Amino acid sequence: MKNERKIKTLLKLWPMHTALPVAWLKEKGFSRSLIQKYLASGWLYSLHHGVVARPDDKIEWSGLLWGFQQITSFHIGGKTALELQGKAHFVKFQESKIFLFTKSGFRLPKWLKEEKDSVQFINVPTSLFVTEVGLKEYSFGEYRLTISNPARAFFEYIHLSDKYHNLDEAYYLMENLHFLNPDLMQEVLEDCQSVKVKRFVLCLAKKQNANWFKSIDRSKINLGKGIRKGVDNGRYDPEFLITYPKSWDKDENENLF
Repeated sequence: MKNERKIKTLLKLWPMHTALPVAWLKEKGFSRSLIQKYLASGWLYSLHHGVVARPDDKIEWSGLLWGFQQITSFHIGGKTALELQGKAHFVKFQESKIFLFTKSGFRLPKWLKEEKDSVQFINVPTSLFVTEVGLKEYSFGEYRLTISNPARAFFEYIHLSDKYHNLDEAYYLMENLHFLNPDLMQEVLEDCQSVKVKRFVLCLAKKQNANWFKSIDRSKINLGKGIRKGVDNGRYDPEFLITYPKSWDKDENENLF
């Protein structure tokens, strides 16, 4: 009877459409034998090795991540966060890749690395930012996950451009970010540790005359010294000392896509 009350209490607190790691259940006082008993009696269902769900519950990728968020610190960032917040208009939707930003040296557990419904979780161990500036809670209906706000997500997108993205489309992403809060952009620029990313962002914002650009206090931002090679065969911005994609010049963007 006690064990039945325990699982019923858990089910009341546990959001629908989410999974739970067995490691979390053990931390909360559920023994291995008790978990096995719940599985055998049909209270729980083994979704992956080390992960359980309610029987017949539909688990999307975000529901898997809710469980992961119970045992470790991470956030959804980059292009995924921009897409979730409607800031990736006019560029190819890429839900098949979910970008997870974790602390340097962290590895995803096996049950997340296994492909789920054609979704691939991309682990990005990084120290791109000093603090958690620009992180927010995002609702998936029954539950919430930590994601980057549009400002931080764009910096993360630029950071990953060498490996995962085409910088040509960054031009169109920036068009959706013209009216972000200048104070927020200032915070993110000051906190970002990548000189290259900051120069790219400012170079593009200047080209598009983003609403917040003239409000930025550059004296508080570490933009480094010397010329940075941003891209091969690009054009040089003498103000921000970086080479940028030729497609960022306005007169060449009209027929880009």
